[in-house]
Amino acid sequence: MFIFAAVLIRALALPPGFTVDPEGQTPNLVVTANHTVAALAQSTDRTFQFRAIRWDEDGRPQSFTGLDVMTAPGYGRNKSGNQDPNYRVESAGVASAGRQIFVTASTNWSGAYSGTSYEVQRWGLYSAARWPLPSCVDSGSSEDQHAYGGDSDGRVAITIDRTGAGSFQVMSDSPEIFAPYAYIVRDGACRNLGRAVVQTVRGQWAAGYRGYLNAKLAPDNLNTLVQRFVAVRWYGTRLRELGPGDALAINHNGLTAGADAVPARKECETTNFYSTDRTGHTYCSGIPHAFVWDANGRRIAIAPDSPRSVAYGVNDAGTVVGMLTGRNGRHFAFRWRNGLLQRLDDLPHPPGWRFESAYAVGNDGTIAGIGTLFNVPTVFIWQQ
Repeated sequence: MFIFAAVLIRALALPPGFTVDPEGQTPNLVVTANHTVAALAQSTDRTFQFRAIRWDEDGRPQSFTGLDVMTAPGYGRNKSGNQDPNYRVESAGVASAGRQIFVTASTNWSGAYSGTSYEVQRWGLYSAARWPLPSCVDSGSSEDQHAYGGDSDGRVAITIDRTGAGSFQVMSDSPEIFAPYAYIVRDGACRNLGRAVVQTVRGQWAAGYRGYLNAKLAPDNLNTLVQRFVAVRWYGTRLRELGPGDALAINHNGLTAGADAVPARKECETTNFYSTDRTGHTYCSGIPHAFVWDANGRRIAIAPDSPRSVAYGVNDAGTVVGMLTGRNGRHFAFRWRNGLLQRLDDLPHPPGWRFESAYAVGNDGTIAGIGTLFNVPTVFIWQQ
């Protein structure tokens, strides 16, 4: 723990060889109602390992050990129905709801199709546990479910493929059949938000995005380079489209934070995969720039001079945090409040720190994110 010029910074060590990506498609770090911190960590080598990590009150890290993911019959399971030992269960995301942590666990499988299956599991005090979806979620399949966010009252934002096919299909002819469904779940009750990806919830408010392909709602998997993404916000079950982008955080007033493109997606790719004439075309999914949308839907740029930026968190006072890049491509954690943008690196802090991305901000102003401490990847908790 470090104290410098009225700033208190808590350092949370990551396992050797792991870091947290400063630009996640969803927030890679969450804080629960009782201040437990959890993060999605990834290996710094080329082995592409992913782990969910949480820290106890003494700052000691613990890795999530997932249960066998319930893949579709014939995919990833042997004839007896047991998980094939050649399939490695990893973590694909973390979310917090009240005092609970939820992990989107994943496993890779191959066969006639290859892909990834996902299942939401609750991270209990000591180990993973099945988290059966309530009966009000008409899942149709346990193959493809994601928990992207939650709120302090225990609501969980769930996105699910109800067909069991969305993990491996590319639907250019009838995409609306395979578009995902969004739900808010709490205590066995559901709020059905319709066809979309829901990223965040705060009471009656929720936010996320929709993908369109040929003006039809589309699945959120292999055809993302050719989709048009639109940020959306709900109050109750009433949906409003906000314009191009992805909404990642929301507060109790409906102030919504995100970017004008889905973060962490490939910017451009030249391929003949999507073209009917099988000739190479270049497709670009867009470079994200951080925005907030006010309660009236007005869009406000909060890092207009940055080549790339994402707003990941917002508190009830309207303070927004996130990540921006400099002209040299380096990542910087930022705080935006009362119209003023500040990089945490530029504020007084103890020596040795670089702050690369801020993923969460509490109502007391506490910021959580990823940086380096003397060049070692380290999770930080910033209190001022």
